[in-house]
Amino acid sequence: MQGAEYNFNHDSLEAELKTFAQKKITELYVHDQILASDKKKLIRFLNCAAKDIPDCYISLKIEPQIIDGEIISLVSNLFCSLEIPMTESKNQISEKDKKVFLFDKKLYSKKAALLNNAGLVFGFDLDFALSQGDSFKSFRDRIDFAVTLYPNHIDFPQIEKKTGLKEKCTGTYSSQDIEYSKKIAAAAKIFYTSGRAVPWFNCVIMPLKIAPSKFFSDFAEWLECNNVNPKDVEKIESFTHKEIEKMQLLFLEMKFEEKHKEHLFEIAKDLVMLYGAFSRVDEENEETVLELSYSPDDLLSPASLNLSAFSDNVCMENCRVKVYAGDEGPEYDFI
Repeated sequence: MQGAEYNFNHDSLEAELKTFAQKKITELYVHDQILASDKKKLIRFLNCAAKDIPDCYISLKIEPQIIDGEIISLVSNLFCSLEIPMTESKNQISEKDKKVFLFDKKLYSKKAALLNNAGLVFGFDLDFALSQGDSFKSFRDRIDFAVTLYPNHIDFPQIEKKTGLKEKCTGTYSSQDIEYSKKIAAAAKIFYTSGRAVPWFNCVIMPLKIAPSKFFSDFAEWLECNNVNPKDVEKIESFTHKEIEKMQLLFLEMKFEEKHKEHLFEIAKDLVMLYGAFSRVDEENEETVLELSYSPDDLLSPASLNLSAFSDNVCMENCRVKVYAGDEGPEYDFI
């Protein structure tokens, strides 16, 4: 599998795409700011991509303002993941000659709903301490808000290698806050993104009554107590999904005990393992045999959205299940 990261010369765009099959390029990362914010240029690119590289995986940066029905229709024809910057609004107000950080939740809620309804894959890029007026509280609020929109992944460019982004220590964002932010970002990357937690994260932490940012902060502390530096990028990237799933379950068991919700942990555990097995079919083409406390038929039903109600209304059904690749995606059989 060969990939390419390309900042397009828009005049040669069509010619470049036509060479991908010959070059055996199967992944393309298009994080071009002009393309991300210019709807006409983006439409032209999407039409060319559908014609010339329909089977190529595309990671596409896009500003939320230009996401609409037309863009969604074109993206639906591609093997594509949308990368959406979650930053402050350009409309800032002045208070005593200071800029105030503004964030348009309605905009992101509306666009995420469109993408989720269309079944498209998307994620958010969250930065921190880069914009004047930003604060540690605002960063935590953005994380808490982001996970409610069910993004497939949340990325933090500042904890990646060689991004060139440098945080600014200000009156609203101290150097200590920046260090805390880096740890929370790394913990979120491991637990949520690398841990493929999107299908179950919100329903699993709901009975814990804890904000996602606080949950990730606690997970960062737990990692350090278990000799994992959450800022060690190379080590983070070396974890397999199975290794991360083990950490997820150990940490969740501790949190459910801490909140005196032990009776709900078996449901949470089954959800994590079942969806984790599904993801490994998709990503690693790997079969998994699971020992579950509840039937997957029940776990995959809307009843699992509320763990407390699930516990009250669904009977335990110890079972052994094989998860494997079917003709149209992951399937499971009782064994």
